[in-house]
Amino acid sequence: YTTAGGRRAEAGQHGFWDEYRNIFRLLDSLDLPADPLSGYAEQGQYSPKGLEAVWPVYREAAQLPTGLGQALYTRFLNLSPLDLASAAPLVLAFSEFDDSPEAWARYDKVSFRDLCIRLGVSRRCYEEVFEPMILTGLFAPGDQCSAAAALGMAYFFVLRQQTSFDVRWCRGNIGDMIFQPWVEQMKARGVRFVTSTRATGFQTTDGPGEAITGVRCTSGGEEATLPADKVVFAVGAAALSGMVRSSPALARHPEFRRFANLRGTSVLATRLYLDRAVPTPYSANPCWGF
Repeated sequence: YTTAGGRRAEAGQHGFWDEYRNIFRLLDSLDLPADPLSGYAEQGQYSPKGLEAVWPVYREAAQLPTGLGQALYTRFLNLSPLDLASAAPLVLAFSEFDDSPEAWARYDKVSFRDLCIRLGVSRRCYEEVFEPMILTGLFAPGDQCSAAAALGMAYFFVLRQQTSFDVRWCRGNIGDMIFQPWVEQMKARGVRFVTSTRATGFQTTDGPGEAITGVRCTSGGEEATLPADKVVFAVGAAALSGMVRSSPALARHPEFRRFANLRGTSVLATRLYLDRAVPTPYSANPCWGF
């Protein structure tokens, strides 16, 4: 997207965390002339009261068992040791949540906020440590997220290993520096991109082993059917739910109908352009509570 003044804008700011190994392998395979990502650096976390915490570069510290390293090396500037200690019972929940169907069934019945209350996490610790984490990772407050979703997200981004929360940032516009070179390479291999086109329905085979053989599309008021060997639904849950509602071919399958039970969250991205450079103490300065 380009603004009226010719500035490039993206929907939000995208970090590349240490667990994004598939993306890092993709970037390596593109053989770009320069690394599009920055190095690792400390991150500051702010509330309306000012700087609340500093997240260090964990890979530069002595490696400790996961969880212990994050607790010792993260600098919470305004929380008392007692508040921080109140989070210790969550270790049991993290150890029990092994991503199995049984663990999901158990922790999906309670919100993450209620789980913290039951385990005795102090209100201040929850509001200044865990609520910002949930808002950043799942784009919804903890009382609207299941404990299973929150524990799974926290494990992936923070607790899988000590370096999981180390993050890099794109040195410029992601579209220009990553996606456009990738698109050009795919075009050179014969890939054709059909833009400004809406999928309106699907052709399928009859009988057992039903498969999608075509995608009906509209573009500029014209309809066409694209033959397909495989179809990848690379869309959000709300968009896929809409496709299912409008497509009898999909709606007759329970695995697609269940997408209607998922609720998405609308995220508003606002980009401010300043008239001068403003020095910031950290390369990433997430804010919450404003």
